[in-house]
Amino acid sequence: MLVGGASYMRLRALGLILVALISIVLLIAPIVYPILIVFLDPFHGVAGSGLVGLPEGSIRAPGVPGEAVVYWDSAGVPHIIASTDEAGFYALGYISAYLRLFQMDLFRRLPQGRLAELVGSAGLDSDKLMRTLNLDDAIRDSWAKIKVLEDPDAESIVKAIEYYVRGVNDFISRVSIRDLPVEYRLLGLKPEPWSPEDVVAIQKLFTMMLAWDTDDLVLNELVRRWGLDIILDLDIVGRVKTTPQASCNHAIPWPGYNYTIALHSYSVIKSTPRFESSQQTLGFIERASRWINIVRGLGLSNNWIIGGAYTLSGKPIVANDPHLALTAPSLWMLIRIETPSVKVAGVTVAGAPVVIIGRNENIAWGFTNVMGDFVDFYYYKWSGDRYLYRGEWRDATRRFELIRVWDPVSRKYNIVNYTVLETIHGPVLESDGERYAVAFTGSTPSLELLFIWGINRAQSVADALKAQRYFTAPVQNFVVADTMGNIAYSPTGAFPQRLNMPVFKVGDVMLINRGFLPYNGSIGEGEWLGVIEYSKLPILLNPPTPYIVTANSKPWDGDCGLHIGWNWADRFRQDRIIQLLDEALRIKGKVSIEDVMRIQTDASTDLSLRVYLNLLLSLVGEPRGLEGEIVNNLRIWLREEASTSIDRWEPSIVLTWIWLFHRSLWSKIYGGESNVGFFRLEHAERLLELYIKGDSRAYKYLARGEAENIALNTLREALSILREYYKTGDYKKWIYGKIHYFNPQHPIVKGLSYTNIEAPGGPYSVNPAMPAIIDEVIGAPVRSGASVRLVADLSVKEINVALPGGNSGNPHSKYYQNHYQEYWAKNTYYKIVIGQEVKEYVSKLVIKGE
Repeated sequence: MLVGGASYMRLRALGLILVALISIVLLIAPIVYPILIVFLDPFHGVAGSGLVGLPEGSIRAPGVPGEAVVYWDSAGVPHIIASTDEAGFYALGYISAYLRLFQMDLFRRLPQGRLAELVGSAGLDSDKLMRTLNLDDAIRDSWAKIKVLEDPDAESIVKAIEYYVRGVNDFISRVSIRDLPVEYRLLGLKPEPWSPEDVVAIQKLFTMMLAWDTDDLVLNELVRRWGLDIILDLDIVGRVKTTPQASCNHAIPWPGYNYTIALHSYSVIKSTPRFESSQQTLGFIERASRWINIVRGLGLSNNWIIGGAYTLSGKPIVANDPHLALTAPSLWMLIRIETPSVKVAGVTVAGAPVVIIGRNENIAWGFTNVMGDFVDFYYYKWSGDRYLYRGEWRDATRRFELIRVWDPVSRKYNIVNYTVLETIHGPVLESDGERYAVAFTGSTPSLELLFIWGINRAQSVADALKAQRYFTAPVQNFVVADTMGNIAYSPTGAFPQRLNMPVFKVGDVMLINRGFLPYNGSIGEGEWLGVIEYSKLPILLNPPTPYIVTANSKPWDGDCGLHIGWNWADRFRQDRIIQLLDEALRIKGKVSIEDVMRIQTDASTDLSLRVYLNLLLSLVGEPRGLEGEIVNNLRIWLREEASTSIDRWEPSIVLTWIWLFHRSLWSKIYGGESNVGFFRLEHAERLLELYIKGDSRAYKYLARGEAENIALNTLREALSILREYYKTGDYKKWIYGKIHYFNPQHPIVKGLSYTNIEAPGGPYSVNPAMPAIIDEVIGAPVRSGASVRLVADLSVKEINVALPGGNSGNPHSKYYQNHYQEYWAKNTYYKIVIGQEVKEYVSKLVIKGE
């Protein structure tokens, strides 16, 4: 008996170790061999199938007033109809946990700096960054601020959050270990209870995704390498090629405030340039940002509104498609919720009790990222942990953090002690001797939940604009329309008001550092006096144009937008949307909702590929042999429609060639491929145009003949990669859809990722398809794109949406990726009607309160 018992215990221990080792492999290498999915087999593996179906029947909710009924339609979308707000938001919390519990957990821990508690050492660098930025204190302080705010909206959102949290926790308390999401069972963990602060953390996750960046440090490295001239030579700050989204001439006062369009007050000081190294800091942030990048993806978007005078229905049409990571499960969830105080449908994020993009009975709205500058870095003269500030040596304060790191082998937490220094300007990022203090709008307490709650309940555009008084970060290009025909655009939020901005003389140009380079903190450069008053921020309201389009381009065409930032997205999506809208208006006179859907899903061409290829063809001239034949065919393709459809061979070569050339050119300028995302196509376009014209400014960066060599060598490299990938030298068999495919990834286990689907279009088509990598083994997988598509015609109480996934987070559920395959990939839309009685459903859950 003793021997047998000991053998059993040894076998059991070995089994636990095997599962733990599998967990480590899956965490350390998020892309693992698909064969590991056998361990997750619902019948034979260690994970089991979990909750596959939709919740049904009846449950009791003691202490919750009223009743809620959740109707599940055939696409797995919940329609929550509740007699009270409390019951409605309890139901939303309960079903959110049912569908996406692990994703909710992942999303809350990221900004809290507690990711390593869930995924182990793979999350440690991320936690160090979040702890340095002190986001968790900002999260707690935000909730404390919301609770005491004397405002009816604050009181109602507090109630909604508290009952949402109760619903989440009731589900957690009732679910069995066997029915937990597969990720928990793989890691050997159980979910912790939910709190109101966790709801706020979801909002701070979006702030990190869309407001945090290191562009200042990257530009700093360029300036260290080439001098301040590079800012003007590549037009890095001015961006004259970028298409502005709005005209200062059309701007009006922000509602409810006195307003005059003028240069915002600021002070400047003459400064001698001094540029400290930032390479090590950038390296640490790049490693620490891996998990944020998993959900951020491109961090870009499109939205537009067409005024009712120019639509077939006579009412405004709103379109929005945020370009974030294509993940499995998808970033968003589709919901409809109707209670006594809110009737709204659209998309939410698991963990948030509000519809973030969508429409109610009276308005529809959408967002794109402003691409503003909300992060500043400061360097100092140091002596140990003392820093010089305005002639005085000061002791940096110390903040001590304890980070728990889950060890899946020993099934216990290890403790990592982490110390953060803080200066007068903010916490200090340290890496291999480099030190930069950071000022970040996301590190402050904020009330964005109140803003989203306000637009969920808004009766008009005016109500929605008023709600923006609670918006801090990430500042968004907010577009909104109402059933009365009003339309508006507002990039309103918290923009830092900087003092003592240094002025650099570059040739004959006086360049004011408005935040695009690190500041000398020792002499008090670039200090924040708070944020610019909202009364001084411009908006559009019913402008004298047929439409408003935003695609992360420069928000304003003049001085009224100087406060916003500098590193805008390239113009190509903006230009293409405008081109297609103008074409529809010219041909038909009025735009229909079908026209808008066609424009939103347009992947027929990519204007950026046309511009870039033209430059490359000018550089390579007339190569001989097969290369010359291919180049001539590409010239023909360019003269024709430059189609990026999946059945063409030309875009396979064009995309691969541009991909390699752009990185090679960046490596030449920057000294390596890291941070290539900073290098806009317009920067390269500017440099190459100067080079082709023989302008001496280009020869600072490229020797004569060097660009031609890079172009020819990267063409040859592209052909070699494609020849190996397709296993044929016949370039006309290099069909685009075979190498360029949508590849939504699970953040931990590759085997739980979605099905690959052929991808038309290019990185800057309206419907974007930016490859994550291009090589001869896996081709050009696309892992960022339209994270949801939404179109709403204000003449009817409905929205049309396409989600690149499904509502369920369970990979064994039929609702795991059904919308991705049935709607999103086919460029069709799923319709949700607001205020309509639910007559057809596949499942019904009744939540009975008191």
